[in-house]
Amino acid sequence: MELGGEEKKIQALFSELRLADEQAAPSFLGVWNRAQLRPRARVSPLNFSLAAAAFAVFVAVVALALWSNSRPQTPQTGRQIAAAPSTPPVTPASTTGDEPLKVLPTKEQPRVSRNARAAGFAARQKAELLAARRAEIRDATAISSWQSPTATLLSSQNDALLNSLPQLNESVKELKSFLPNK
Repeated sequence: MELGGEEKKIQALFSELRLADEQAAPSFLGVWNRAQLRPRARVSPLNFSLAAAAFAVFVAVVALALWSNSRPQTPQTGRQIAAAPSTPPVTPASTTGDEPLKVLPTKEQPRVSRNARAAGFAARQKAELLAARRAEIRDATAISSWQSPTATLLSSQNDALLNSLPQLNESVKELKSFLPNK
C-alpha cells in the first residue's frame, strides 16, 4: 500500500515526536537503580505509639457510650432528698384570702421493673422486625412482578402461532402457508 504525500508527512511528524519523547524520558535502568539505592522509610516508634494511643481513646469512648446507654435509668432518691427536701406544692384555693391554702399531692412516677422494661423492649424489637419483614415482602413482590419496558415492542400478534408446534393432523397446505413463497 503506497502512502500519499499527506500520510508521509504525518508519519514523519509522529516519528519526530516519538524521538523527542524518548530523549526526554529517563532510562528505566537509571530509575530502577535510584529506587534500589534509596533507603526505605522506617516507621518511627512515635508514630506507632501515637496511633495506639488514639485507638485506645477511641475504644474507651465507644465503651463509655455503650455502657451509659445500657445502664437502667433509675432515679437516685437518696441524692434528691439530700440535695433539697421535697415539699408539696401549695396553691391558693380562692382569691379572697379567707380560706386556708390547700396542699396538693405530687404525682410520683411509677417505677417500672426490669422485667417490664425488657418485655417492652422485646415487643418493640419484634414490631420493628415484623415491619422490616413486611417491607421485604412488599419489595420482593414488586421485583417479581417487574416487566421490561421494551417487552411490548418484542411481542406481535402471531406470538402464539410462532411459539407453538404444528399438530400432526394439520394438512400440508396449511403447513405450507407458513413457508415463504418461492
